[in-house]
Amino acid sequence: MRVFRRLTIRSRITIGTLVIAAIVAFAAVVTFRAQVDHIQNTTTTTLLHHDASPYVTRITSSAAPLIDKPGRGQLVAVITPSGIIAVSNLPKRLEGKLDSLARLDDDTHTITMADEEYAVYNETVSTTAGTWHVITARNQDSSIIALDQITHALMVGAVLGVIGFGLTSWILTALALRPVTRMRRQAKAILAEGSTEPLPVGPAMDELSALAVTLNEFIADVRQSVDRERQLVSDASHELRTPLAILMGQLELAHLSSGDAVALEAEITDAQRSVQRLSGLATGLLELSQLEQPAAAGGVTTSDWNQLAGELATSVDRARLAAAANGVTIDYDIDQVPTEARYRVAPTNFGRVILNLANNASTAVPDGGWVRIALRHSPVGLALTVVDSGPGMPEEFIPVAFDRFSRADESRAKNSGGSGLGLAIVHAIVDAAGGSISLVNANGLSVTVTMPAV
Repeated sequence: MRVFRRLTIRSRITIGTLVIAAIVAFAAVVTFRAQVDHIQNTTTTTLLHHDASPYVTRITSSAAPLIDKPGRGQLVAVITPSGIIAVSNLPKRLEGKLDSLARLDDDTHTITMADEEYAVYNETVSTTAGTWHVITARNQDSSIIALDQITHALMVGAVLGVIGFGLTSWILTALALRPVTRMRRQAKAILAEGSTEPLPVGPAMDELSALAVTLNEFIADVRQSVDRERQLVSDASHELRTPLAILMGQLELAHLSSGDAVALEAEITDAQRSVQRLSGLATGLLELSQLEQPAAAGGVTTSDWNQLAGELATSVDRARLAAAANGVTIDYDIDQVPTEARYRVAPTNFGRVILNLANNASTAVPDGGWVRIALRHSPVGLALTVVDSGPGMPEEFIPVAFDRFSRADESRAKNSGGSGLGLAIVHAIVDAAGGSISLVNANGLSVTVTMPAV
């Protein structure tokens, strides 16, 4: 079995076809031979009955029947009630066994004499004078020879048929697998040359075409993943360059201010802020990378309504601590009617969504402003809305708001040197949960997140 698995698909299909063809051919030869043998036996029995019929008719129609000599090609023996052989042209070997032949039942029997085989039929005729026996025989040598020749011809034909079937299978398999060969060559070209051409899809709507379509989708997904990684590296390099340059300048200034304690402390404080910004940027990049994995952003874990409601309350409490410095008020409202539905998001990831949206909103609104968060039931599942009293978001920025490292103008970033990853993280979590998110300017910014029930 291991050797068979190491063979090519073409070889395995051909070998399997040959085995099946050989079994079918052998069964056909055996069946056909049996049919021919049955036909020969039936014909012989009919001839034996036909040879005996004239004698039986004469014996039953006359008290003293006239027994004629058998015709040409007939082997007949007639035994009178007194045991006298009225007529016989049986071979001497059979004549010597007439007594035993006369005791045979009324059926066809095969008698083998030396190298000859005979079919013998004994018909018993009862009359007023006694019991007559009409024995007929047929030499089976010619039938046996004919059957052997037919069997030989069938075997030769079966062997040739199996060989032809195997060659046909080999050729047809090669033709059927030709698209696979083309796909393999194209895949090698993609690997060796970085080609962007898709794999060839045949015109037939068969399994190979379906395979090519699936592989093209897989290749496209891999390319998109690679492009995302390249873009992430490029964006990260661009974003890290500026804070690193600033940090380097701050450290140089701190070195120059080594003799002035007050100036040195100020430079160190500025450097700490730069380090915090770099740390936040690295943390955001790590979170986003993890969330973009297939099972990371709540794609497997599910939560019920009570879990998500509890996470909302906890996240709002954390957001209030950051907003208190600017006098921003954050309120929330939750539907008090829980359901049995579950949602494809982990509580911790749902908390990330709320915290990021709340922090963005509290950063954008003026001092003394407010942010209102509501969790409601919706026809498709749940709806989370975050509304603030800020100046809103530029309309031209809304289409790219969820891109990594994208930032709005200063109207929504008065105190923030944000990394531009918050909304990207929110979008990744919501997308993994099968939901949607929208941004609308309406006397401030209104963010609506919907997540369907599982």
